[in-house]
Parts: sequence; structure tokens; C-alpha cells
Amino acid sequence: MTRDDSEAPVATAEAVVDLAATGTLTTLTGVSASITRGAVDAEVLRVVDADGRLLFEHNTSTRVTVIVAPEGDLELRAPRGRVRIVAAEGFELETPSVHAKVGEARVEGRTLSTTFERMKTAAGVIETSAGRILERAKNAYREVEELSQTRAGRLRLVAEKTVSMLGQRAVVKAKEDVKIKGDKVYLA
Repeated sequence: MTRDDSEAPVATAEAVVDLAATGTLTTLTGVSASITRGAVDAEVLRVVDADGRLLFEHNTSTRVTVIVAPEGDLELRAPRGRVRIVAAEGFELETPSVHAKVGEARVEGRTLSTTFERMKTAAGVIETSAGRILERAKNAYREVEELSQTRAGRLRLVAEKTVSMLGQRAVVKAKEDVKIKGDKVYLA
């Protein structure tokens, strides 16, 4: 067998036991492949290492294919092309950590749901375009070092209890009317 990505694995004549006689193909290092036939159209192709641990299995009855790396890493390589995963019913990934290093990423879909205990984002610029943005939080804090600006057709702030504005200076400008309405208005 060879590890070079540019060549296909090669089995030599010395490394092969007669498949017709035993139903198993075995290399000199102990890796073996076997086909088990069951009911009509039911076959299982298995490749195991020298210790009998599963490396590859395809079951024609259940239509499940499994690739296993019992020790070490599992690599999928396409040195001169792409690696594409296509699934009609879904794609699941379960791991304690993920690290992705990409030049550009694009995700398309109908819905996206994320659940994290903590999320941290660092970016030079964040742009969001949406028909509607809904945010819900128990408490929300935003710190801006220089300017915070909201440009809107209309702006409404609604508080169940108190609205507080604190600053060194406060300027309220209107092209037309300014109204202050309350049971009591205090000007100090």
C-alpha cells in the first residue's frame, strides 16, 4: 500500500490471499477486506485493521457506509480539487471543538438557529441587512467609544418605568414642535 496522495493504493501479489478460497483479502500487514452475503441483495463489505478494528464498512441492506479511524486522525484530501459533501436528508457534526481556517465563507439557507452559552465576535466591520430585526434580552449593554448614531424614519423609545438620559450636555432640536407632557414637569 502507498501513502502518497497522487497514487492509488497498490496490492502486490505476495500480499494477497486467494479471495475465492477464503472470502477474505488480507495484506502482509494484517489489514483485511471481506464481503459477507446475507439475504437477497444484502451484502456487507468490511475492511478491518490487523487488530480487527473496523476501518470501512458498507451495508447494502441498510444503505449505511461507515469510515473509521480507530486511532489517530482521519483526513479527506483533494490536493487538486474540492471535497464536497452532499446529503439529501441532512448533515450532522458532533465534536468537542471546531477550528476552521477559511479565506472566504458563505452560508445559504432558509433558517439558521444557534445556541451557545457564550458567543464572542471580533470583526473590522459588521453589516446587517434585514426586513425586520427583533432582539430580546433580560439586560442589554452597549459601549461605544466615539459616536453612536441611529438614523430612522421614526424613532420611539418605550419604557415601563423610567427613561434616563445622562450626559455632559443634552440638545433636543426639532424643525417643528417640541412637546413635554406629564402630570408634573420640573425644570431646574
